Amino acid sequence: MTVTQQALAIARIQTGQGAAEDKARVVAWDRLNGLLSTLDSKTSVLLRFNAIVVAALAYVLIISAAEPFMGTNPTVKLVGTLIGHASLLVSVVSCGFAFPVINVQWDFFGMRIDRPLDAESPFDDTALQRLGDLVAHRTRLYSWAWRLAVAGGIGFAILVGIGTLH
Repeated sequence: MTVTQQALAIARIQTGQGAAEDKARVVAWDRLNGLLSTLDSKTSVLLRFNAIVVAALAYVLIISAAEPFMGTNPTVKLVGTLIGHASLLVSVVSCGFAFPVINVQWDFFGMRIDRPLDAESPFDDTALQRLGDLVAHRTRLYSWAWRLAVAGGIGFAILVGIGTLH
């Protein structure tokens, strides 16, 4: 079954040519895909935030020739360096959790959309469960990516505060 044939089969169900259970599956499928779309857009924003934090931290800590803690006592310098590097690491790890959230899912109704089958592809509870599991997995990944991004951002804010107020 090609992707076009799958789309046509779903359209037939939506227009009333299918059983009530099939209509419920289509509604559930649309809802789960909506959740994936929301996760995708939120993750894109999160990755942009992480990119800004990583770039700023890399510049301040590694690339910049100026020492951000020049003239401070060694303890403040050590704390600032540790917080900065930890924030950089946490932000990069956050990206590692975020990238699988926006990964392209090739599986569609239990088949690969780049390799269509000649036979019917099942639009059943198993296919719906796979999509639900995917949404749950990506939600967990996004949750960790968000937490780590917040930690990295807070660390960057603390670093800026230390650099400004020392």
